[in-house]
Amino acid sequence: MEWVPAPTPINETRRAQATEKTGIIGTDQVHLFDIYLEIAKDISGYEGGSFSLYDSKFQCGISSIGLEKDLHQKNDKSDSICSYVLLEKNPLIVFDLKKHDIFKYHPAVTSGMCHSYCGFPVRNKDGYALGTFCMLNFSEAKEMSPEKIELIEKLVSRLALQIDTQTEQKEITSQKISKSIDVFLESNSEFQITDYKTFIDICSGLALPKENAINLIKNGLCELKNETVKLSNKGNELQEKMNIFTRVHNQLKVEGNEANTLIDSALDKLGEL
Repeated sequence: MEWVPAPTPINETRRAQATEKTGIIGTDQVHLFDIYLEIAKDISGYEGGSFSLYDSKFQCGISSIGLEKDLHQKNDKSDSICSYVLLEKNPLIVFDLKKHDIFKYHPAVTSGMCHSYCGFPVRNKDGYALGTFCMLNFSEAKEMSPEKIELIEKLVSRLALQIDTQTEQKEITSQKISKSIDVFLESNSEFQITDYKTFIDICSGLALPKENAINLIKNGLCELKNETVKLSNKGNELQEKMNIFTRVHNQLKVEGNEANTLIDSALDKLGEL
């Protein structure tokens, strides 16, 4: 017998479109998702795990733990046990892969590389399986209690919610940028897109030489203050019409015991999700 790849989901076209719409594939967002795998590893006691998204052609690795990391790695979907998870509404739990009718023929199983597998579908708010969140045990077959499986399910639900939120925010941001460009260009027929970029840079507080803002100064949107280009009252009014405002974001760096406390706190709260 040979390994039999998973069949294609019946909603594959719409599913793949929903995945690509997230804009996550090909970007460096590992730090946003590693924490989910770290917590799941602590819950399960398993030795490794991975989070992947599936576009129309590939299984695209986003984050992993206990495995060799290769950012933006893409594999043929037909080579992956995880592809079967896309077909499931519930977790696909196989404590002993060698006893599974299909998975026992997978190269990772026949080679002895992986013994236990727990795969969770990552579904968006519309029910499309964007990807998989999988826990793996390499050294031996290892079971996991129903309570732990339920906790990881809740964790994956929060991950899916984060993706939904990011996707919605990306769409809103794109719409706001498009509208702000229209408002800016409509304010003066002489303005070009390069003037828009300069205006945005100044709104963001960047120090630009006078030469870069000649057109904006000429049209009264900017003025020189102590040899620094600043928005004029007219420029501030246009910024408000464009609905673009910069905000200061505080960054929090957590290390050592504080990091452990943060994870412990997250674990305590998982049951409340």
